[in-house]
Amino acid sequence: MPKTPETGAQLLRRSARRRIRPLLGGAATLSLWQVCEALVPVAIGIIVDRAIIPLSLPGLIVSVLGLGLLFTILSLGYRFGARLSNAAREHEAHALRVEITHAALTASHLPPDRTSGEVLSIASADADTAAMSFQQAGRGIASVLGMITAAVFLLIADPVTGLVVLVAVPIGLIIVALPGRSVSAKATAQLDAVASAGRSASDLMHGLRVIKAMGGEPWAVRRYRATSDAAADAGIATGERTGRLAGLGALVMSAVLAIVLIVAGLRLIDGQMSVGALIGILGMTAFLTEPMRALAEIVGLFAQSHGAAERIARLLGDIDTPDDARDGTHTITEAAPTTRNTADNRPSVTTTETGITITGWPATTESGELTTTGGTLTCIVSEDAEDAAMLLAELTSHARTLGPARMLVAPHDVDLFEGTIGSNITMVVADDRPDTADRATDRATDHPPIPAEVLEASGADELLDLVDGGLDHRIQELGGNLSGGQRQRVALARALNADPQILVLVEPTTAVDAVTEAKIAHGLCRLRRRTRDRATIILTSSPAFLAAADTVVYRPTSGPLLIGSHADLLEADTDSADAYKDAVTR
Repeated sequence: MPKTPETGAQLLRRSARRRIRPLLGGAATLSLWQVCEALVPVAIGIIVDRAIIPLSLPGLIVSVLGLGLLFTILSLGYRFGARLSNAAREHEAHALRVEITHAALTASHLPPDRTSGEVLSIASADADTAAMSFQQAGRGIASVLGMITAAVFLLIADPVTGLVVLVAVPIGLIIVALPGRSVSAKATAQLDAVASAGRSASDLMHGLRVIKAMGGEPWAVRRYRATSDAAADAGIATGERTGRLAGLGALVMSAVLAIVLIVAGLRLIDGQMSVGALIGILGMTAFLTEPMRALAEIVGLFAQSHGAAERIARLLGDIDTPDDARDGTHTITEAAPTTRNTADNRPSVTTTETGITITGWPATTESGELTTTGGTLTCIVSEDAEDAAMLLAELTSHARTLGPARMLVAPHDVDLFEGTIGSNITMVVADDRPDTADRATDRATDHPPIPAEVLEASGADELLDLVDGGLDHRIQELGGNLSGGQRQRVALARALNADPQILVLVEPTTAVDAVTEAKIAHGLCRLRRRTRDRATIILTSSPAFLAAADTVVYRPTSGPLLIGSHADLLEADTDSADAYKDAVTR
């Protein structure tokens, strides 16, 4: 597995290696353009000395043809060089966006301080800014070669003037490059502020309906205005520092050009060069303004790219580093069976071909473990919310290492997406599916067929009778046109349709009525028990699911676990059993 870049510099070097072909091609063709640009004043000086002053018509014709050829090569060089450099930038920006998104979606965890809005900002703005350096790399190399060409010509035309250029230009470039680190710091701060604004916007949009219902629009506007103002201030600071850098570059390069012009003028007065040479030197001096200005700009742009790359590297590193490793503990994964051993105060999860075992939560059985085998359903009731969250986090992390076909954890929070009810259940768009014999039958929908027993077990069949279009009914953003219970039934159907070997549900029916909940509990148990290789765990206090479960595990705030059937726990005469009755009685 490729090593995740630890710094922005490492990320940019890795990006350069995988875009080496378009970068080299763009640099070569842009260098051809810049060298031809540098040769234009040389060609004009030669035409003056060889054709215009001697009044040579054949020489003039040849000169015009040669100048036309030079401009043709110049134009084609810029055209293909810019195309290759832009291609390198766009392909790398796309690759970075995909890498960031893939890491966030498939990692076994996402750091709690990294919200979806911030990840989105980094995957868009930062990826584009980091890749911007590849658009400028070819231009920078071409500018340097153009300046070298100019210096060589000046050395040939007049050694003194050429020596001045060779000494003054590198000194000017060093002066311009010195503030680059401060520009990078300002650019990083700006991107952090933009990400913070994106994070705030994501939070507000997610809770927009609650905000409007509570009349909290003024509060939301003030909150977002504060983060947006901070991003604007950071952008102004970056622009100010970048402008100062550009101004410094223009000042330094103007001073260099002034020195070159003064030296060339003195040499002309002394009669040590021809008119054509003077024209060439003046044209070359004017030409030098373009690569010098470009290099001054490129220094600032590279500083911004480095700042963005640093943020991307930090995000990838945070995602790649497990939470327990940051806390000083370690996670070890073994094969056959798959086991995650964590710190002593956290549960451990072990999966086999047909079941799942939880240890360290704590267990009071002789074997010290809680096991759910294929074809059975276990309900877990926890009086301690922190313990329940710890167990759920470990189950979720373990599921992500196995993949949804082996193990799936469906959280309590329901996230629906714009599309149809069918596409939200299958999570597959029709055009993404391979061609099959059934493809023609569902070509008019955006989802493959959904088993009727899945719809019945989740209670979604009743929902389909209430909406227009059935499975093709359009869902608005975040499922805003469905009630809470309807959204839960769609989410439950999605989990059941995935048909994992191990399914973990978290309070899947809190927003439905008791009758519907009992129907769902009965249908879900029947569906999951139809084969002996499907294990199901539900974290719930719902009496309907508890009554249907094969095993109920009650985790009190203090004292031993209670393990047994729902009926047995209700009939038990202990303090823990009394607490269980209070927890599950509605």
